[in-house]
Amino acid sequence: MKRVIAYYDGSNFYHYARSSFGVTSVDFKMMSEQLLDDAEALVQVRYFSAPVNQQEDPEGYKRQQRFFANLRKTPLVELNLGKLVKRPLNRIHISCPVCGHQEAEELRCPVCNRIIPITQCFKLTEKGVDVHLGMTMLLDAIDDRYDVALLFSSDADFSPTIRYITKKLGKAVVYCKFPGKTTSELLKVCSEWRDITRADVENARPFSS
Repeated sequence: MKRVIAYYDGSNFYHYARSSFGVTSVDFKMMSEQLLDDAEALVQVRYFSAPVNQQEDPEGYKRQQRFFANLRKTPLVELNLGKLVKRPLNRIHISCPVCGHQEAEELRCPVCNRIIPITQCFKLTEKGVDVHLGMTMLLDAIDDRYDVALLFSSDADFSPTIRYITKKLGKAVVYCKFPGKTTSELLKVCSEWRDITRADVENARPFSS
């Protein structure tokens, strides 16, 4: 049997599962096993994410902590956490169907309708999650911990790491993708791809979202 480790880009998987099938929580061991071939055996699931800020979003933090608690109780699943950091918005580019390309200097508050300068706005960005996932997948390959890696992400930034793992280390990397959410670069560098179907996701929902 070929040894398999599944690698989940948590934020990427969450958004694609929600937009594709309206699902936000799954049992990741069950999810991974449904993507296996008959000659493959799952030995580890590595899930990568970033914690919500407790002060800024206490309810979101509570929901996420319950989700993490379920992850930690799931056999074979290992939780790896990065950080969420604020990035200032210096400019926003828009494509207006009438005016063409423009730069927005302000945004409108969706609650009170007040105009807010871009310089007072920010976005939340994960820090260290993608790097941690890529490095872990590479080091696991070097240490011969798997024969096949299932990658649950559509981030093309993993391409150089995947290319080294497949070409230099002789391991297989399988791109596990949602329908209509394909990254062409990953199709080129991965050993193969497997579709995540609605049935796969629905069958892996043992606990409430």
